[in-house]
Amino acid sequence: MSSKTEDDFWNTSSSSGFNFDDEEFQETSEPYKDFVFSSTLEESSIFPIHSLISKTCLDLILDDVKSTNEYIISPVGETIKKMSNGQTYSLEIYKRFIDKMLLLDAALGTMDGNIILNVILFLKTTLCQNIFYHQLSKRKLAVRHYASHLIVKNSLSDLAELYMATGHNSFLKQVYHLKGRGIRNKETHYKVLENVMIENLQLSNDEKQELNEHLQLLKWQIDKNGNCASIIEQLAVLCRTEWERNKNSNDVIMDFKKQLKIDDFAFEWTAMNVLSSMQLWTQLTGFFMKPNWLTKRHSLKTVMCPEIFVHGLSRHQPPKDVLEQYLNSVSDSEKSLYLGIKLNCHKFVIQQYINQKDRLALIAYKSKVSPQNQEYFLIENALQSSDKKWKN
Repeated sequence: MSSKTEDDFWNTSSSSGFNFDDEEFQETSEPYKDFVFSSTLEESSIFPIHSLISKTCLDLILDDVKSTNEYIISPVGETIKKMSNGQTYSLEIYKRFIDKMLLLDAALGTMDGNIILNVILFLKTTLCQNIFYHQLSKRKLAVRHYASHLIVKNSLSDLAELYMATGHNSFLKQVYHLKGRGIRNKETHYKVLENVMIENLQLSNDEKQELNEHLQLLKWQIDKNGNCASIIEQLAVLCRTEWERNKNSNDVIMDFKKQLKIDDFAFEWTAMNVLSSMQLWTQLTGFFMKPNWLTKRHSLKTVMCPEIFVHGLSRHQPPKDVLEQYLNSVSDSEKSLYLGIKLNCHKFVIQQYINQKDRLALIAYKSKVSPQNQEYFLIENALQSSDKKWKN
C-alpha cells in the first residue's frame, strides 16, 4: 500500500466506523467476532486484535477510557451555588489537586463561614498534611476560619500546630490564654501555663515574656487572693483598695509595680485614672506635682506628655481649677491655649490672652462667657486697665 493511499484512507470523510446497531452488521458479525480491523483496500487482509496489541495493554487502554468518562465533574461554581442554596452536593468528585484549590478559592470568595469550613475539612481529609497546611498558609482567611473551628472544638493542640505550620507563630499566645480559659483554680491554671511554655518552643522572646508576666501575675494572685484577668486590671483594683483604706498608702502598690515589672507609663496612667475616679484631687497633686525650686512653682512630673495627662484627667470632669493647675504645666503656650479653649477653662484662656497682650482675642472670647459672671468681669477689667499695653 502506497503512502499516499494510506493518507487518503485516514483523512477521508466518507469512511465511517462500525455501528453495532446496524442490521447488516448484526447479521454478519458472527464470522468476524475474533477480528476488529479490516482494510477496505486490502479486503483479504484481516488481523486478530491480539496480534496488534497485547491483552494487558488493551485492558489498560479500556480502563483509562473508563476512568476518563467517570471523571466528568460539575464546575466548581455550580457546586458552590448548591452549597449556598442548601441543595445536595458532593465534594468527593473533586480528585485533582487543581480542582480542590479552585474549590477552596471559590468557597473563600463567598465569605460564607459554613461553606468555607466544609471545603477546608474536605481538604483536610483528602490532602497530605504538609500540603494542606502549605495551601492554607497562602490564604489567611482560610487559616482564620479553620482556627475558629478548632477553638470551638477546644482542639488546642491542633490549633497550636496550625499556627506553627502556617507561620502564624505570633498567634500562639492565644493558645495559652485559651488553655487557661475556664480554669478557676489558680494553682491549676499556673501549672497549665507552665506546661504550655515548656511545650511551645517556637514562641518568640516577646511571647515568652508575655507568658512569663502572666505566670508572675498568677503567682501573686495565689499569694494575695487576687482575681483579675490582667496585670493592669489587678493594679487598678489594688490602687483603689489601698487608697480606700489609706489615702497616702503607696508601699504595697509600689511593690506590686516592681514585682510585676510594670512600665512607668502604664503605672502612672492607671494611678491617674484611679485617683481621678475617686476624686482624690489632693492626692493626685501629691502624686504628680513636684515643687520646682528654680521657678518657685509646682511642675508636672510624669513620663506622660502633659497634653495626654490633661486630656486623660479631663475625662473625669474634675473642677476647673484642678484642670487649670495642670494646664499651666504644658510648656507649649499654643497647645495649652488650645486645650484650655477645648476644655472650657475660661479663666486660664483669659489669662493667656492677657499675658500675650492680645486685645482682639480677648474681645472675641468675651462672647463665649456668660454675662455678669466672674470671667466676664475679668475680661472687662483687663480691657479697661490703663496699665496694659496691647499688641493690637
